[in-house]
Amino acid sequence: MAQHLEGNGETDDGLDDASVDDVFDCLASADRRDLLARLRESAPAALPRKELATTPAAGDVTDASGDVTDGERRRALATLHHQHLPKLEDAGLITRNADGDAVALADHPAFEDESVLDAVDGDAAADGESLDALFRAIADGRRRTVLDALSHQYQPIRTETLARDVASREAGSAAREVSTADLEGVLRSLRHVHLPHLRDAGMVEYDADEGTVSYEGHPALRVPWMHSALGTDFRAGLTDTPADADVWNLEGRERVVSCGQSLCEEADEELFLMFTTTGLLEAGCFSRIRQAVDRGVDVYLGTADPTVREFVAEHAPEISLWEPRMNWLDLPVEGENVGRLVFADREAVMVGTLGGESDDGVREERAVLGEGADNTLVVLLGQMLHSRFERFEDVEGKLRL
Repeated sequence: MAQHLEGNGETDDGLDDASVDDVFDCLASADRRDLLARLRESAPAALPRKELATTPAAGDVTDASGDVTDGERRRALATLHHQHLPKLEDAGLITRNADGDAVALADHPAFEDESVLDAVDGDAAADGESLDALFRAIADGRRRTVLDALSHQYQPIRTETLARDVASREAGSAAREVSTADLEGVLRSLRHVHLPHLRDAGMVEYDADEGTVSYEGHPALRVPWMHSALGTDFRAGLTDTPADADVWNLEGRERVVSCGQSLCEEADEELFLMFTTTGLLEAGCFSRIRQAVDRGVDVYLGTADPTVREFVAEHAPEISLWEPRMNWLDLPVEGENVGRLVFADREAVMVGTLGGESDDGVREERAVLGEGADNTLVVLLGQMLHSRFERFEDVEGKLRL
């Protein structure tokens, strides 16, 4: 079972792992995505099954003259009847009338997810074959957990370390409580099934001989999907703060990292980031920052870590680097200080603070999140950044102020 937002075997959209598996398995076929696109065009009206037999999903149903032949139409209908429609119906993505000859989109959380709709409509940042590989890879709860765990790592890790992390997430227990038998079972499945699959999909770098693995990502992969979540309320599920509050509180590194990465992947125009200490620019975060650059987002990254600066300059030279030279948010020097800041499109901001180290040597984190151009936190940070920009010589005059 993947790491769920609600901790009860279901995500906040009410779907369990098996249901999410079924959805992604359906989306792993360009033919079925074409069918869903056709049904979206006609929604909420249903379409006759015979009419769907002329869609690309049914295959080539024309002869050399371009006319539909009776034989090809029958074969196309058989493909729809025996393969595509049952699979889509079992996943809850379509409904059929009692006779099965009229098909419509179902009321399903997947159709509230803009990234799912992009994939269905052909607007995703990947071609058809790449999308097929992506959805096949994430049509398994354990592989989604693997991707989430790796996206929170700063550098390649041992497969044994990953196996312990995955086992503890699936059991909802501390890593030290994972039994030897459970650890060995997860490790076998990673080595022989899941890591080779993810490597072949280009989503991880896996060296079986060295026993190391690291996150690579995919331009169309979304953070909520790694948590088995569909829909529009992913970040709301990361906090216990009432939904109508102006500012939300996030507790724990896992939630802070996931929230920050989700903001990065949604930026359209401008992304302003700061990381004050080594280890905060995780692989999943950097992957999404590079993807933001690729889609034309202006990215400004502040860090005093020379290793991070060198890495960013080498692997993403389009990013504008600057170096924080002071506690520029005027927070107290004692106790918790700002660790990371993500400011996306001047419409959403997350400010994370660092606390003491946990038993495994990882700094504790918490954050505040504000969304909306008129949000108090967004406006406040925008004004503070505006007044400070002239101190950052590396980015002076580059930002659209």
